[in-house]
Amino acid sequence: MPDSEQGKLDTLTVDSIAHRGYTLWIRDPSQSVLLGEEAYRLANELKYEKGAAFAKRVSGVAHWTLGEPKQALFDLYEGLERYENLDDLEGISNSKLNIGMVYADIDEDSLALKQFSEAIIGFTQLNLDDRVATAYTKLGTLQMQHGRLDKAHTNITNALNIHTRNNFEYGMAEAHNRLGRLYLEQENLEQADYHLRQSLTLCRKIDDKDGLVNNILQFGRFFKLQHEYELADMHFKLALGRASEMHLNNYRLEILKNLSDLKRETQKPDSALIYFSQYVDLKDSLLTLKKSRQIAGLEFRNELLQKSQELDRLSDKQKNSKTIQWILIIGIWLVVLLSFLLIKSLRQRTKNQKKLFEQQQVIAQKELENQQLKSKDLEGELDTKNRELTSYSMNFVQKNQLLEEFQNKIQKARKTKSLDGVEKMLSEMERTIKMNQGKEKDWEDFKQHFENVHPDFFTSLNEKYPDLSSNDLKVAALTRLNLSIKEASNILGISPESTKTARYRLRKKMGLSPEADLFNFLLQFN
Repeated sequence: MPDSEQGKLDTLTVDSIAHRGYTLWIRDPSQSVLLGEEAYRLANELKYEKGAAFAKRVSGVAHWTLGEPKQALFDLYEGLERYENLDDLEGISNSKLNIGMVYADIDEDSLALKQFSEAIIGFTQLNLDDRVATAYTKLGTLQMQHGRLDKAHTNITNALNIHTRNNFEYGMAEAHNRLGRLYLEQENLEQADYHLRQSLTLCRKIDDKDGLVNNILQFGRFFKLQHEYELADMHFKLALGRASEMHLNNYRLEILKNLSDLKRETQKPDSALIYFSQYVDLKDSLLTLKKSRQIAGLEFRNELLQKSQELDRLSDKQKNSKTIQWILIIGIWLVVLLSFLLIKSLRQRTKNQKKLFEQQQVIAQKELENQQLKSKDLEGELDTKNRELTSYSMNFVQKNQLLEEFQNKIQKARKTKSLDGVEKMLSEMERTIKMNQGKEKDWEDFKQHFENVHPDFFTSLNEKYPDLSSNDLKVAALTRLNLSIKEASNILGISPESTKTARYRLRKKMGLSPEADLFNFLLQFN
């Protein structure tokens, strides 16, 4: 086999080992560290710089998951340095995103925000929407922890929209969870319930055990706010059991605090005291661990500074050595002159590079702001159209409800009155109501509004299921708007039971199981 082909196979081996380690950094971080170190060793033997840089990223995030921030930062900064030497903007941005996650974990929030912001700028320049979305989620989570809920909502919503467009289920699950937590903070229970359910469904699908514990915990908070204390207690205890099995102490701490508060609210002081004591003991333990992590982070910065100073001293020694050589060879005046010219040239070059870098940062920031503005405009336009469609649907329902109620009153009056004149008047009124109900015309108007908001819905649905009748399409559209059985039956002019039957037939034609969520299934036909 030619050397070039053998070398290609070797680098593919390095990439394969590193990638396998990267897929395990959450589920099995210890194994992820071993795979990252093995990939790094092989990459150094092959002098494969990009492979070595990625291997350091793998071991870095795995060390972070294991609660070893100092080693995580050492590995991630080495990976960042190698990516910078390669001028690999994607690798640089990924490393900064990971470094920001470590800093956020040890409460170095200003450093974390800086790394997240620089990562977003890099990903935006490369048009890597999925990575931009991940950085938005991390940034929004940090902002939410500091009470900046409006900015957090904007960033996490942007992340959810991008992940949904790219069908990245892990990112969607994480963003839905963060939005659910945010709405719980605002006590907007309807929105919180929706996002937490979406996150829970996705976590089960992708087997994200950490995400499942988080969502179960948040549902406990949700039921507690609804005063559904038994459900809240059940969810908290289920989350506590799973968190204990997985050694997720941060979740355990939050669960114990919620259980203590719940028992106090339900007048069970003994249980409240037991949970509170466990909470205090765990909090003290975690506080000690957190302090050690912060100290490790501080040690890392000091060691980084010492290395930088050592490099400066080495650089000074080299300069002095060169100066002596020039003095011995050419003479002191020529050395002074050359040194002056060299320093001046270096300063001018540094100044030009700094100016160019600042200009690039300004351009990148403007591009990021323009993208955010466009995203907000599109979201606002879509939200307006959806409100118009929902308002039209509700008007549609209210109109038919009113006409139906009025018709019932006329029929009742007919039964109790016997005068011919009254009978004739009531008959005319009933005829007028029937003439003005115009359900088919209303349906055409409604369909036009619906297609303005969802222009490809009917086309996509017909392409996949050509056997659907016009009534099936009506039922699908009303279900896509998430209308209740009663609301849909009023629009269709049939009984709720008939509406349920129509939905059953629609499921059957689409081949859906009874457990499948019809609303979520129809979302894909936008």
